Amino acid sequence: MIFSAYWFLIFFCVVLVAFYASPTPRYKSIVLAIASLSFYWHFAGPAGVFPILVLGGITYAFALTKKRSLLNLGIVVCVLTLVFYKYTLFIFGNITNLIPILRNIPVSTFAPTIAPLAISFFVFEFVHYLYDVKREKGAITNPLEFFHFSMFFPTLAAGPIKRFEQFIPALREALLKGRVQPLDLQFGFLRLISGFVKKLTADSLTLYVGATCAGTSFMDCPIEQRWIIFAAIAMRIYLDFSGYSDMAIGTARMMGIKVPENFNWPYLATSLSDFWKRWHISLSSWIRDYLYIPLGGNRVSKLRHVYNLLVVFLVCGLWHGAAWNFVAWGAFHGAGLIAQAWIQTILAMLIPVSLATNVRKNVWLAQSMNTLFLIPSWFVTTLFVWSGWLLFFYPPDLALKMFLSLFKFAA
Repeated sequence: MIFSAYWFLIFFCVVLVAFYASPTPRYKSIVLAIASLSFYWHFAGPAGVFPILVLGGITYAFALTKKRSLLNLGIVVCVLTLVFYKYTLFIFGNITNLIPILRNIPVSTFAPTIAPLAISFFVFEFVHYLYDVKREKGAITNPLEFFHFSMFFPTLAAGPIKRFEQFIPALREALLKGRVQPLDLQFGFLRLISGFVKKLTADSLTLYVGATCAGTSFMDCPIEQRWIIFAAIAMRIYLDFSGYSDMAIGTARMMGIKVPENFNWPYLATSLSDFWKRWHISLSSWIRDYLYIPLGGNRVSKLRHVYNLLVVFLVCGLWHGAAWNFVAWGAFHGAGLIAQAWIQTILAMLIPVSLATNVRKNVWLAQSMNTLFLIPSWFVTTLFVWSGWLLFFYPPDLALKMFLSLFKFAA
């Protein structure tokens, strides 16, 4: 509820007035820096701000050297920092389940109980920055610009995950604008309101799901209501995530700064790969560019391709949270993409080349074939994705029971 809190609304109005009242780009930049630090300090506190400032300082300094050894070290430091803050308790908890004698060790003496706010977003942006500098893209030399890239307050809490090659030019362009741009204010305000409405709707759906789906009561509901709750769970997460993205895009745009789109009607996808091109685009493209492709992508053996997909989606699942249901959700989507690739390969082998060529040449026939398979493809994709959200929110065993109960009239 960060963006829809009254504190933020007052804060942003003050920042917007101060930003546009600043006489020069430098003063605008300073106003923006103070606003970002104040925003993060308010929501994260000093215990959250300090680690991020240290990690950002290391990232900035290592990138300036352009030495591959230090750039690689910086990536390792960022990843280990994320693991330490977000996954130590999860890892240790699972180890103690295997070795009960370790349960007497006070974990709180060496592991943090709360991770700094949005540390996953910080780390992914820092890793992207170091990796791209290693690929001989120019480093950010201006420390204030790097601070803006790191701490830009609209995208701090829930993204979109920024790329510095896109963000820094957009920032410079906004700072150079001498006066308020009506189009930026209009577009940004509409996106902000759109996100606010989405977030309120998502919160209402959360209350509905919580009231009707506590524990195993989902299975006790009439089957029609189970399907309604099933749809509510799916719409809730979409409206929540995309609502935050809309508000981030809107607030940034009202200051004249363009940040990337993050959702493109994902529930209209007609395949799982199509869904991941539409859902949380900044995250899925990050995973593609900085994990999947470096691992070899699909230009490897079939067995290695399976490995690559499973690895990247396990990481994707864990990125959302340190719990086994997120691991299961990631594995579920990885397995789904593997199955999709195999099905496409088998169909390509079964369909004669001459038939496929004739279909492509005949525009009417090609369009008819696409239309014929469009609705079932959409239905299967939607059912798969929505079923995955059960794993996202509930323990795997309960999620399976909930899914099976959708097709049973008796609990």
